[in-house]
Amino acid sequence: MNEYETAVVIVGGGPVGLTLAHELGSRGIACVLLEPREATSSGSPRCKQVNPRSMEIFRRLGVADDIRAASGLPFGWSDSAVFATSLTGHRIERFDQIFALSGAGATELAEPAQWCAQNRLEEALRETLRRRTSVTPLWGATLTGIEQDETGVTAIADGPDGAALRIRGRYLAGADGSRSSVRRLLGIRLSGRSHEIRNLQTTFRAPGLDRAHDHGRAVQYWIVNDRVNGLMGQLDTEDTWWAIILGAPAAPSSDWVRDALTTMIGAPHPVEVLAHDPWTARMLIADEYRAGRCFLLGDAAHLNPPWGGFGANTGIGDAVDLGWKLAAAVEGWAGPQLLDSYQAERRRMGLRTIAEAERNMQVLPGELARPELDDDGPAGAHARREAAAAIRRTKTSELYTLGFVLGARYLGSPLLADDDGPAPGSTTSHYRPSAAPGVRLPHLWQAAGRSLYDALGPGFTLLELGEPAGPQWAAAAGARGLPLTRFRLHRPDLRELTGADLLLVRPDRHVAWRGSSREPDPAAVLDRARGGTSTNAESSARFDAEARK
Repeated sequence: MNEYETAVVIVGGGPVGLTLAHELGSRGIACVLLEPREATSSGSPRCKQVNPRSMEIFRRLGVADDIRAASGLPFGWSDSAVFATSLTGHRIERFDQIFALSGAGATELAEPAQWCAQNRLEEALRETLRRRTSVTPLWGATLTGIEQDETGVTAIADGPDGAALRIRGRYLAGADGSRSSVRRLLGIRLSGRSHEIRNLQTTFRAPGLDRAHDHGRAVQYWIVNDRVNGLMGQLDTEDTWWAIILGAPAAPSSDWVRDALTTMIGAPHPVEVLAHDPWTARMLIADEYRAGRCFLLGDAAHLNPPWGGFGANTGIGDAVDLGWKLAAAVEGWAGPQLLDSYQAERRRMGLRTIAEAERNMQVLPGELARPELDDDGPAGAHARREAAAAIRRTKTSELYTLGFVLGARYLGSPLLADDDGPAPGSTTSHYRPSAAPGVRLPHLWQAAGRSLYDALGPGFTLLELGEPAGPQWAAAAGARGLPLTRFRLHRPDLRELTGADLLLVRPDRHVAWRGSSREPDPAAVLDRARGGTSTNAESSARFDAEARK
């Protein structure tokens, strides 16, 4: 039997588990990653949009450029969505500058979004994981059991050669997808419901299909007709396409799939089906995100419909939140509530995501279809105008999501205290920067290519906008072993936006506290932000007691 000792065991090597491995590895935390697949699979690309929040996370981790290079569609290839009766049929409506795919240089963005199929995202994250010397990936390893005790967790697995593996860690993170073995072994239930419609995602090769229509480049073509409805688009510039066919039979034949694709294209075209993946939209969330020393994240913790592109991106946010907190626990500066705050913060985000995606699902292409849409005469033109108005009314917030993505705020977290400073709220489509506790720190560019985020430290950062903070901040941080970077931002004009002279920013770039140098005891501020008031030794002992509950 092969045995390993580590700090954190990560189960699952999809985008979420790989992000957690990068997050911990960037902090030098030892971890072992278990993933049954020895290589990534292109059979079902699933996630295709890496949103601006995820891309700025990857920028901090030093892998954003690698992800853009790995994408089959280069940055700037398109930022449009087209609604049409078929790929070669009548256009109904067009949306440009969607999903912040063309936001390069925008003040509020450290990184624009990137269109990138999940398998290519995984390939980039796997390849760059070689840079993390503290991470040991075990490709081809399958989890079979979990044992917890007072001091740690033991993961039992089968290696690629069938040999038994035992991996001992202080904590375990389950990022092993919707059929999570970790969730099953921990006995954690999912609550929610499933949608009644069956769907099919397929990938196919169609040489020259990009030149067979006159709708121009788009990352999504929404097909609206009374025969077959769904979405389609290119995965790369080499004739590989994806399609989501709504309302598919339970076990579609190859002929059915080809006929459906021909209807979506709107004319006969050579098509080679590469793979197809049946799915049903689910609105499910784990009753608990934590069981002792084990945690759930990504699809293991929450499942939402794909409308809006939030699924994998929400999981990437889970990985960052959990990652810095696990690192704090391993390094000894976590307070007794820090790891419990993971569920308090991220389960609410999971519920928020499910609600938004389900709202987007209320009107799908089938609800917009009518026989007259493809007519060439006045009746067809009238039908398309009515459909376009309905599309604008029901789909705008699904395609313009910057406020939802960047305006998220942690409410009810034990690490944060609300204040009465300015806290403008974002809507789904419109982002309103704020420095209220719990929100993402507003972004700005300091110089060409130099983001404010690039100046922040790997731990907490104290941003000084007015009078410099006193030495008691460094002293309080040092007494707790808490990593603190101080950065003087010579921008007094931002005082109206921030509502404070000092901002304490967490490792995940969310604001932990705002105030002035004349206000409270820095020790109390730092203690709340790290999850408790105990010293390093007390923190470890109290957390161990908490983990046994």
